[in-house]
Amino acid sequence: MSDNTNKKQHSIVYTMLRIGVIPILLLGIGLTVYSQYSVREGMDYEMQRGLSGIAHNLLSTYNALDGGQFSMDGEDLFKGETRITADYRILDDIKNDTGNDVTIYYGDKRRMTTIVDGDGNRLTNTDAPEGVIEHVYGEREEYFSTDIDINGTTYYGYYVPIQDDDGEVVGMSFAGKPKDSVMLSTNYMIIGNIIISIFVILLAAFILYLSSSKMVLAIQYIKRFLGFLAGGDFTQEMPEEVLERNDELAEMGEYAVHVEIALDDMISRDPLTKLLNRRATMVRVENTWEDNTFAIAMGDIDWFKGVNDNYGHDMGDEVLKFVSGQLKEELEQSGFVARWGGEEFLIGFDGTQEDLVKHLKAVTGRIRAKVFDTGEKTFSVTMTMGVTIKQPGEEFETVMNRADQLLYKGKTGGRNQIVVDGEEQGIPEGLITE
Repeated sequence: MSDNTNKKQHSIVYTMLRIGVIPILLLGIGLTVYSQYSVREGMDYEMQRGLSGIAHNLLSTYNALDGGQFSMDGEDLFKGETRITADYRILDDIKNDTGNDVTIYYGDKRRMTTIVDGDGNRLTNTDAPEGVIEHVYGEREEYFSTDIDINGTTYYGYYVPIQDDDGEVVGMSFAGKPKDSVMLSTNYMIIGNIIISIFVILLAAFILYLSSSKMVLAIQYIKRFLGFLAGGDFTQEMPEEVLERNDELAEMGEYAVHVEIALDDMISRDPLTKLLNRRATMVRVENTWEDNTFAIAMGDIDWFKGVNDNYGHDMGDEVLKFVSGQLKEELEQSGFVARWGGEEFLIGFDGTQEDLVKHLKAVTGRIRAKVFDTGEKTFSVTMTMGVTIKQPGEEFETVMNRADQLLYKGKTGGRNQIVVDGEEQGIPEGLITE
């Protein structure tokens, strides 16, 4: 296959890959973006639920400890009569059990917390975020945020208002988790989805490449077959890889074969005798001459002009068709038979000169034995043949001319005989009879 053909084949493959892969690629990108959004949304929702439960649980634990209200006495935080400022067991247990930080706010300050600074000191008596104060204290509602800045670290955070007996918000119960730690697991999930999408895209591309390559190969076979037809070579066969497919390409291959048969009859065959014409013969010779050891025969129907003159051209056509049919039946499976002009025939035989002579004896015998009946008269015909064989390196024209000279020798030497490179092979005489 030429480089240009390879480029065209690759172009078709890549076009089919683009048609098949680009939608999958876009789908994969869309699913990746959607999955990223869904994962983040799902993670945010799960964090909200989880932190809400922890913040409520923290408040419930202190309510169970003492039924009184939260209050401050100087720097100490009390729950009812119980001073809880110095006792971090409840907060630390929750931190250890859940992995989340918790804080008790009173007023706008962190009074107790598990959050520490870079030196490991608890961030007590530090301010709550301003937006949180406005929302929880002002609207008396629970509040969740995915973007809480605590000492330079971004947190998921959930705040539950702490109210006194009059319903006033005096503090907050907080549960939170550093966003980086959450995003790490989220990113792992997103990366996993991306890897799966890439794998699916590559797998689809590979499958498409295999299927499209086979399709392109079938197209190339059909193209090559049609190229032979365009060049007048009707000896080629459609590859089984095309005809055995179960799709439209197999139908195209079958149509091409039908076209070959039709064109063979139309372009390559003599309309009357259905033998190869000169043009098709030369194409056949060009494609097979170098690879075969051809024996060549030139044959002529003896006294054929007399047939036309005495019995009419219609009867002459009958003689030509009969002789052609006999030659084709006997010899075409081993080479080719062509009508070279008028009543003259060219025979190419893929074999030895001796084998060709045997075939010619058999077929000329049948021709000689045929009795043609005009309704008023009967007659028979004979043939004269000149036979030679290709020598190494010889051109077709050289061998054909030698066979023609042998034919001429037979015609001038009495006709009704086969002449083989100077040696005559006699055939019993069979003259035209009236």
